[in-house]
Amino acid sequence: MKRLLILFMVFGLLIGSVATADAKKKRRPRVERTVRGNYGPFVPQVTGCNSATGQWACLSVDARATEAFFSAKVTDLHGQPVFVEVLSNGESIGTFCGETTEPLAFSPGDELHFYLGFQWITPLDCPSQRIATTGTISVTLSNLP
Repeated sequence: MKRLLILFMVFGLLIGSVATADAKKKRRPRVERTVRGNYGPFVPQVTGCNSATGQWACLSVDARATEAFFSAKVTDLHGQPVFVEVLSNGESIGTFCGETTEPLAFSPGDELHFYLGFQWITPLDCPSQRIATTGTISVTLSNLP
């Protein structure tokens, strides 16, 4: 009887320690970082964006190895939402009109390029599909959605 009682006690301690370890893993804190950029009136007819340095993207963001999701908002001078396409490694990872409705995923450590005003192939109901004047882009990167 003693052996059986000791066996149950050891078994209970093992289950309790495993459950505690699993609970600690699931409580990973959300870490966020916000990057802001401006775009201005530099040849919008050609690039759809406006960079004085010659980049075609309005904003390029180097993501950290711990960041895998982003949400973004574009505020243009004319007050209308602007079509935005986000590329990473030359491939589109998402489009939105004015701001994202939910966080979008990308590969950690990638460089994200935000292009404004281009809507050649992907249909999206956006009032100012190809017009971007001047404004700001705010991108919030995080480790969790």
